[in-house]
Amino acid sequence: MADQFYRVVPLELNLRSAPKVEPRTVIARLRQGQQVRKLTPAKAPPKGWFRVQADLQGTAVEGFVKASYLQKATATIPPPPPVLPNIPEARLSSPAPVRRNQAGDGPRVFALTEPNPPGRPGPTPADRAQQLGGIIDYLGVSHSARYAAGAGKTYCNIYAHDYAHLAGAYLPRVWWTRKTLVALASGQTVQPAYGTTVQELNANSLYNWLEEFGADFGWRRSVDLTEVQHAANSGQVCLVSGQRKDLNAAGHICAVVPETPKHRASRQGERVTVPLMSQAGARNFEYGGRVWWTGTQFGRFGFWIHA
Repeated sequence: MADQFYRVVPLELNLRSAPKVEPRTVIARLRQGQQVRKLTPAKAPPKGWFRVQADLQGTAVEGFVKASYLQKATATIPPPPPVLPNIPEARLSSPAPVRRNQAGDGPRVFALTEPNPPGRPGPTPADRAQQLGGIIDYLGVSHSARYAAGAGKTYCNIYAHDYAHLAGAYLPRVWWTRKTLVALASGQTVQPAYGTTVQELNANSLYNWLEEFGADFGWRRSVDLTEVQHAANSGQVCLVSGQRKDLNAAGHICAVVPETPKHRASRQGERVTVPLMSQAGARNFEYGGRVWWTGTQFGRFGFWIHA
């Protein structure tokens, strides 16, 4: 049978791991107009459901969708993205050393610059996993003033940035403004200036950045928690990012981290159901976690891996 292609009709459509309308089955959200390919599995899904293949930031993903939200389409090859100059990383230079135990919103806009920080030089996957554990110990999220919640504020984005930064993966604290991106795309050289050419990114904004720019800086999207935990155990930097439906409310981002003899992910057989996480937020912890991203307050979520 020839491939059958469809397009998403509503603004967003849930792609599910099973043909059941339950929060836990949501894998990702497809956008209006996105093309999907209908699959023909050995066991047909229930009436009213299609099993489809979709593209999520370059990753081919399979799942179930309600057939009534799709419209038959002719297969098309999307036009190649415009060729633009490489957009550089956005970083602010601190006028003074920035330490992991420093409080105050001022230092939080900068990356850590205290001397002799740990890193992730490898050379083996086992070495890199152990070094990520050293970064977690060094940052001390459960007791560091840099990540302590207070006055209605939490700092999951700061901790995720610091963890990725020390591991050599770029996750921005600040990012170029829209006008500055236009200038950079035209080939102009622009210097980072707070509030003028760059602005801070909160957890909600980081989700958008990972979707739009993450692949350009080495981030790969996944929908498989087992794959994400395996990548973390192999010394790769892994994140869970969730964006609130109410963008005025705080989103969340946390790291999926290598397992240790004392701290393990939860599994059903070989399948990871709750990865091992490290976070700042309303509650700060080096190791722990639960499945938080399926909460009804989150409009979008995703898992990302950086080699």
